[in-house]
Amino acid sequence: MMTQKEKLLHNIAARYIMSEDVDIELSGRPAEMDCLVSLLEVSKRLKIQLDDNASFSAINKTLKEKKDLTQKFENLSGITWRL
Repeated sequence: MMTQKEKLLHNIAARYIMSEDVDIELSGRPAEMDCLVSLLEVSKRLKIQLDDNASFSAINKTLKEKKDLTQKFENLSGITWRL
């Protein structure tokens, strides 16, 4: 079961990935924050690629990068990434 903070984080992340305005300041250990920023960027890039019908190879490359960053983020934060 997700905690309230995890739900809030996923809500904010989903809004960012969907290119909605997000005005919030998150805090955490530098390694977690750097990884989270990278994970958000790659997730957003993947959504854009899917929306734009990018090539299979481009999408596959982005998926691999997202998978690697997801694993790293989960290991650093202990939060299961659901997006």
